[in-house]
Amino acid sequence: MQFNKKLIAILIIILIFTVVGCSKKTDTPDEDITVEIIEEIEEKEEISYEGMAMNPLTGLWIDEDVAKRRPVAVMINNMKLALPQSGISQADILYETLAEGNITRLVAVFQDFDAEKIGPVRSTRHYYLNIAFDHDAIFVHHGGSPQAFEAIKELKPANLNTLSYLESIMAWRDPERSKQRRMYEHSLYTNAEGIMKGWEKVDYRKEVVEGFPQKLQFAEEEYTPGNEVADYITIPFSNDYVTNFEYNSDTKSYKRFQSGKPHIDENNNEQLEFKNIIVQFADIKLIPGDPEGRRDIKLIGSGEGIYITNGKAMPITWNKSGYNIPTEYKDLDGNILKLNKGKTSISIFPNNKTISLTNVTEEEN
Repeated sequence: MQFNKKLIAILIIILIFTVVGCSKKTDTPDEDITVEIIEEIEEKEEISYEGMAMNPLTGLWIDEDVAKRRPVAVMINNMKLALPQSGISQADILYETLAEGNITRLVAVFQDFDAEKIGPVRSTRHYYLNIAFDHDAIFVHHGGSPQAFEAIKELKPANLNTLSYLESIMAWRDPERSKQRRMYEHSLYTNAEGIMKGWEKVDYRKEVVEGFPQKLQFAEEEYTPGNEVADYITIPFSNDYVTNFEYNSDTKSYKRFQSGKPHIDENNNEQLEFKNIIVQFADIKLIPGDPEGRRDIKLIGSGEGIYITNGKAMPITWNKSGYNIPTEYKDLDGNILKLNKGKTSISIFPNNKTISLTNVTEEEN
C-alpha cells in the first residue's frame, strides 16, 4: 500500500495563569501547557494493474488481452480532398511517407481502439508492407499497385484487402461523400468492429508471435534528449504536402498540422497530438518506366534519423535487416533508442532533403 501522509497539527493550548504586573490577582502556579498533535493519515487509493499489460506501441498500460493481440495497420488516404480523416486520433503510431506524384499516404497503427469510423481507406504500395511487418500487424488496405500485389504474393503478409469480398463484411461507402463529384475514391471506410469481422473471416493468427521483438522501446522515466531545440518541426514532403508539428510546453506534446492547418480527426474534432516524433531518412526514388510515377523506398537497409520529444532533438540511426525483422532505432553510441511513453509519429523522409526544427519566422524576429 502507498500512503500520502498529511499531517494536521491541532494545537490545543490551555493557558490558565495569573499574569503578574497589570493584573491585581494573586500569583498561581503555571499549569502545564498541553499540546495535542493529531495525525490524520489520508490514504491514497492504490492503482491496480491487475489484468493489464504494457501497450507495445506506446509503453502505456492497457488491457492485457488487448496488449497480446496483433496490432492493426490501416492504409489511410491523405489527399487534401480526403480530409478530414476519421479514427486516426486513436492510432498509437502514425506513419507518413510519399506515394506517387506529390502526395503522401498514412499508415495508422492501432493496438487499443474502438473507432466507429476509420478512413478513408486507400490502396497500398509495396514498401508500406514493411510497416506492417515491423509490428507483426494485420494490414488493411483497398487494392494496391502492381508492385504491391507482387510483394503480397511473394511475402504473404496478413493483409485484409477490402477490394474483394471483404468489402461487404468490413467496409462501406460514406453516403454523402460517395455522391459528391470527385469524392467516390475518398469515401471508403472501415471501423474496429468491421476489421475484427474481416480478421475472423480470414482466420489470421490472433496474437503476436511469441518472442517477437518490439520495434519501439520505452524509457521507464521520462527524459529530454539532446540540446538541439525542436519546438516547431517542418517536414516538406513536397510543395503541396508539408507536415508541421508545434510543441506545447504545458502538455509536453506536439500538435500536428498539414499544409498550415490543424490535422483534425472528424470523429471527435480533435487535433492529432504526439509525444514522440521520429524522422527516418531513407533512399526514395522513382521506379524507372512506371507510367504513374510510383516510387520505391528502401526500408530494408540502414540510415540516419532524428528523434524529437519534449522540445528537443537528437540524431539517431536505423537498421532493418529483413522484411520480417523490425526496424531498430539506436542513438549515436549504439544503444537502443528509448522513447518517452506515448503516441509516436514516424515520417519516412527522402535522405537527400532536409527538415527544419524551429520556426524560421520566429528566428528571424
